[in-house]
Amino acid sequence: MPHSHLPRLLQIEYGEEDVNQFPGLVRTGGTAAGLWQATGHRPHSSSRYRDVYRPAGMGDEMRVLLRTGHTVWGALVLHRGGDRAPFGGGEITALATLAPAVAQALRAAYLRHDVAAADCELPTMPGLLLFHPGGELDRATPAGHLWLEQLNAAGAQSAPLPQPVLHAVGRARATGDASLCMRSRNGPWVSVTRMGAEGAVAVMVQPSSPQHVIGILMEAYGLTPREQQVAQLVTYGMSDTDISRRLGISPHTVRDHLKKVFDKTGANSRGRLLQLLYFSHYQPDVDNGRTMGRRGWFHSAQV
Repeated sequence: MPHSHLPRLLQIEYGEEDVNQFPGLVRTGGTAAGLWQATGHRPHSSSRYRDVYRPAGMGDEMRVLLRTGHTVWGALVLHRGGDRAPFGGGEITALATLAPAVAQALRAAYLRHDVAAADCELPTMPGLLLFHPGGELDRATPAGHLWLEQLNAAGAQSAPLPQPVLHAVGRARATGDASLCMRSRNGPWVSVTRMGAEGAVAVMVQPSSPQHVIGILMEAYGLTPREQQVAQLVTYGMSDTDISRRLGISPHTVRDHLKKVFDKTGANSRGRLLQLLYFSHYQPDVDNGRTMGRRGWFHSAQV
């Protein structure tokens, strides 16, 4: 898709009702659906098709959710050229059948810290990006330009704006707020947050703090909400008795939840659980000489 069409597409995604959008797939429990299929072969009823796909010479669109249980780990958007036949029912069913396996692989990827991340040098300061009301990048701080290079898949300075940044801008324009946590090109986690700006959208990009990432990791291990609560309190150094008082459950129930946490994470002790959730994913930062500040952020050794 031409990069110039993305702002209008994101405006529709986050600010307008349309056919076959991802929130609808999530609500209905669906996995895959085609635009032709969802509109009864009347694609012109979709503003995405009228305003974006048809002008770009594109045809049908298939959307696929990658989820395990109730947790969505990613999604696929597949397109057909304007001169190609729309996706058939067999193709949509085949993608829906493959999606759970792809979701499991994506979920496992969140638990893997690439070796390359250990040698990655991130910018030492948060980067600020200021966008015009129309969605075009107005200006960026020097650190902002360095962060854009980190977030671009190809790493090229001349590449278009990274899609996660465009998504944050599109969502901020539609809802007034946006925040996301993602991996950078070289592995470390990065937070992209919308900041207040009069008549425009400002986006702050900076390394993710441990408290932002640990929730993703616990979801990736498949912990239930109660198991996540217990695991979080264990990492705070609380005893079974302390946890039972905090959560209003018996110590026996705490131990049952903790056993399930150990089974799912492969940990066999509280210390090992702490290592899995924190140190295994932040050891490269420690090895690179970065120290953690009181707010949970790693600072460069040069600062």
